[in-house]
Amino acid sequence: MESISKQEVSISIRVDSRLDQVHMVGYAVHGICSQLGLGDIVVYQIELAVVEAVNNAIKHAYGSVAGHPVEVVISLNEKRLQFEICDEGETLHFLQKKAGLDFDPRNKTNLPEGGMGLHIIAQVMDDVNYFVRDGRNCLVLCKGLSK
Repeated sequence: MESISKQEVSISIRVDSRLDQVHMVGYAVHGICSQLGLGDIVVYQIELAVVEAVNNAIKHAYGSVAGHPVEVVISLNEKRLQFEICDEGETLHFLQKKAGLDFDPRNKTNLPEGGMGLHIIAQVMDDVNYFVRDGRNCLVLCKGLSK
């Protein structure tokens, strides 16, 4: 595992609101997580969660319309890895209430028609928060790093 600075470092990736650009975010997330020495399964799970969050921004905030920014800020310190996915589209009010994140995936009769991606994100990441700031919707995904 690479030595991690006590001081937080971050990188920002900006893509257009097109699903065919999301793979670039996935490559970056995969590369960073791999260099941290996280196990292959954990790397895959984090990549899946972040890609799903970017897909959701494109599909739900922008209605799959190209020409809008989606920014992913990846921050790292010795304790955690954080992904902040921000867009300037429609606010997803149900995320502010964390609605749809709580259900039993084994109970097939009560599975939601949508929102499985959000459930996956919530299961994979240690902390998930959503807020609106200065006209930007931000979904923040955190994963703790053990020493």
